[in-house]
Amino acid sequence: MSNFFGAMGTAILDKLKAGTALIAELGGTAIYVDQAPDGALLPYVVYSHQGGGPENISAGNLQSDIWQVRGYAATRAAANRIDGLATDLLHRGSLVATGYTNIWTAKETDISLVENPPDGAKIYSAGGLYRVRLA
Repeated sequence: MSNFFGAMGTAILDKLKAGTALIAELGGTAIYVDQAPDGALLPYVVYSHQGGGPENISAGNLQSDIWQVRGYAATRAAANRIDGLATDLLHRGSLVATGYTNIWTAKETDISLVENPPDGAKIYSAGGLYRVRLA
């Protein structure tokens, strides 16, 4: 992970962990990068970089990236609550990324999925794609 991705990943994690309502809904700090570990107990949040990079429209280091943040839970209602709490923290909020200035953070797309693991229990997820612009 480059310094940019490390700084952004840390900024998103810090912002999510600072959300007391989100942490209460999760029952702790079950927030993971890229994927939850095998056997992770519901509910939890997973965030990951989806794409983007330098804007190349100025001499500065303007970046525009997409990050996915999704809540996973045993019910659709719980997944939607987690998504709402994450949205409250991130959409049009500010991130503190070491070495960068956050220009814009906004939710651009909603995501709602259900997974069917072999044990037959459904896992619901709700979240979104967030555009993060930094200089």
